[in-house]
Amino acid sequence: MIIIAPITEFKPFIHLQNEVRQYIDIHINKETISAENKLDTPKKQQFAFNNIQMNMSKSDVEKTLNKPKRVTFNEYGTKWYTYYDDDYNNFIMISYMKDKVNALYTNQNIITSKSKIKYNTPKSVVRQRLGEPETEIVKGRVRYEQNNKEYDVFHKNHIYTTVFYDKHRRNNVTAVLQVSDAMENRLKEQYGAPSKSLADSFELQNFDLVNAERKQHQLSTLKYSKQNSETARKHSKDMANNHYFDHTNLKGQSPFDRLKKDGITFNSAGENLAYGQVSSIYAHQGLMNSIGHRKNILNDTFKILGVGVDFNDEKQPFWTENYTG
Repeated sequence: MIIIAPITEFKPFIHLQNEVRQYIDIHINKETISAENKLDTPKKQQFAFNNIQMNMSKSDVEKTLNKPKRVTFNEYGTKWYTYYDDDYNNFIMISYMKDKVNALYTNQNIITSKSKIKYNTPKSVVRQRLGEPETEIVKGRVRYEQNNKEYDVFHKNHIYTTVFYDKHRRNNVTAVLQVSDAMENRLKEQYGAPSKSLADSFELQNFDLVNAERKQHQLSTLKYSKQNSETARKHSKDMANNHYFDHTNLKGQSPFDRLKKDGITFNSAGENLAYGQVSSIYAHQGLMNSIGHRKNILNDTFKILGVGVDFNDEKQPFWTENYTG
């Protein structure tokens, strides 16, 4: 057997923030949930997100959630269907196989479970109720170790459940991802096959994840910018092609230089970088656990976001987030 450790990605993240106006980041840990959205304890599955469970039919899902707001590709070679109410309330991502739910994710306070685990449940309680997390995942002849303090992976009833913790909020639950064995087995290696459609999808997923996070923290959502995204995309491509990872490119240009060069005006700006994560979900959750990146994501002076993604020759994705206000 070949042993690779860890599958926890390479975890490099870099953030940079520059503001003309003085800004003190004050993060108030408030939870939001729609007052008219009644959440029921699931009967068939361990977890439900906004009353949606694994193995539900697509038709039953859309009777409850209506049509998706966005459909994108994922690393499994299937699609994420993204649902939410007005302005990113009740945010949930769903992937189907044969018109049945085979993957679920949310980073909002719409989680219910048989074990009484929900958004903000302490990590110690999660482990008491779900048992010891997995220490490895085997794909073919490769054994991937699971060794990351920021999330636990549990495997039961043919479902992998990844519980993400917020280390800036006492290691409490901040998001949950569920993936069926059938879906997980579609990914034969650590990374999905690079393509323009996957890069475009990772960009839009990352944009949605940031806005869902901001909504959960009672902040205004950001507007998407094609111009910011193009600047970000060029930097991700440059890093991937030229084998470096830094805010300052090989020409000595800072993020602010690149934004100005592309004709983007701003009073405040910030940049987050990540690479090596298997998906936008893991990239976003990792960024939220790094205080500098978190401040950019939850900065209430920013109004606009553009995201750019590209891959290096080892299939590793590079994310660049360009925020402006």
